[in-house]
Amino acid sequence: METTRALMPRARQDELVVEELRDETLVYDLERHKARCLNPTAALVWRHCDGQTSVAEVAALLEEQSATPADESVVWMALDRLSRAHLLSEPVTLPAERARYSRREMLRTLRRVAGISLLLPVIESIVSPLAAAQASCISIAVCGSFPISACGGAPICGDPGQCCERQGQTCTSKKC
Repeated sequence: METTRALMPRARQDELVVEELRDETLVYDLERHKARCLNPTAALVWRHCDGQTSVAEVAALLEEQSATPADESVVWMALDRLSRAHLLSEPVTLPAERARYSRREMLRTLRRVAGISLLLPVIESIVSPLAAAQASCISIAVCGSFPISACGGAPICGDPGQCCERQGQTCTSKKC
């Protein structure tokens, strides 16, 4: 019997700002105004969500990069968490045998295999409201760097009567 090769879903590309740091990847979702912090395991899985790479191949890459044994269950857990964080183009449906694999069971398996739990994919989220919602001011430079979807009428610091507003395809300072 031939086994099917489970392919990775596609990572979302639109309305995201991504910043790669040494030990984590920060992803800001402009659509939901939430910041996500991906640990190295979750980031590696997310970077390989191209619709072409298999779950087994990503597990092998993870094992190679972390120098500790990793199996597909770690990748499936990361996919589940990425899907819940809305970082995949379509929600992922876990195979029946993976859907019931809890975090506690994953920890037990990883401790047995590697003696550590560093491979667990972690995605931390924070709600990041627009500056206007905070009733705080922003600098003119920050206003000019906003994508058009983030222009929210925030006041410009030190310039009474000026707000960060959409003008054409950019954000710019305009009279409030």
